[in-house]
Amino acid sequence: MPNHNSDKYFLASIVETSNDSIITIGLDMEITSWNKAAEALYGYTSEEAIGKRLTALTLPKDFQELLIKIEKIKESRKIEVFESERVGKDKSHMILEIVVSPVNDENGEIIGLSTIARDLTARRLAEKAKHDKDVLHRMIIAQEDERSRISRDLHDELGQLVTGLAFALERARNICNDDSVSECIAEIAVIAAAIDKSIDFLAWELRPALLEGVGIASAIENYIGQWSQHADVKIEFLASGLKGTRFAANVETNLYRIVQEALNNIHKHAGAERVEVMLERRDDFIILTIIDDGKGFRLRNKKTRSKGLGLTGMGERAALIGGTLDIDSSPGRGTKVQLRLPATQKRKRKALQTKSTTNYG
Repeated sequence: MPNHNSDKYFLASIVETSNDSIITIGLDMEITSWNKAAEALYGYTSEEAIGKRLTALTLPKDFQELLIKIEKIKESRKIEVFESERVGKDKSHMILEIVVSPVNDENGEIIGLSTIARDLTARRLAEKAKHDKDVLHRMIIAQEDERSRISRDLHDELGQLVTGLAFALERARNICNDDSVSECIAEIAVIAAAIDKSIDFLAWELRPALLEGVGIASAIENYIGQWSQHADVKIEFLASGLKGTRFAANVETNLYRIVQEALNNIHKHAGAERVEVMLERRDDFIILTIIDDGKGFRLRNKKTRSKGLGLTGMGERAALIGGTLDIDSSPGRGTKVQLRLPATQKRKRKALQTKSTTNYG
């Protein structure tokens, strides 16, 4: 003959020692039991929880959905499995997988509901982070493709038009007999030459063709040399521990773009006279450091942060390749940008020890 009391104690022991949150509620939505795992999950002791209504743990939008599911359980007496967002004692939100089943009395009538909850928050956050990273990666690939297209258009179309303009101005100057008009044409020709040079620089800046051939250290060295001439800012470059080393294409591309963005920020906002760029291998890490002696800024200034889309983009690129970006700045003391990146994503092909002999890249 079955021992019902023994069965009850056995079931109670299972509920109390379960790693999943197990609670029961009455049909009035009042909590009637609460195990140790529920205490750990929600932060309420059993004394605090029992007697509360389930609304204390549930967001309004989820509670309405829960009521619909409960009505279905009452009618069909089937178990429902679903995900729901819940709120703990400390107001933190969590994503739970919940199994709701009916609790029957001795006559088979439903007198309440039992819910078993498993915390999926960490898993869902990890999935979201991976999804966001994948989206960002696709966006950056699309951005690089778009930059290449714009670079070609600048060089092949606009660049050729400006070159044609320069030739036309030269011809006009040669046939002009009026000295004052000839001087005006010469002045326009100087402006056209400056425009042509700027177009060449922008086209080259948009598409780092050297990166594929010579590797990150040489490509950065070439870039900052050209940037120094264009921005009229003195710059020093130091690379160590990276000779002949190649990294995954996305690592090299994002490192290069971070340098570009940092130097563009310096050119546009810092008013710096000197810049130092260091790219070095320290043990199993790549360390990129960019220091300027410009006017600096307040890191906690909300207005500065809202305008600092370049800083946001640099941080996103750093995170995308598994690095961390630190920025140290204050008014009147310049700015230091440092990227720390695990040096694990190597290519087998070594860098060519050559430099560009063209004007820009």
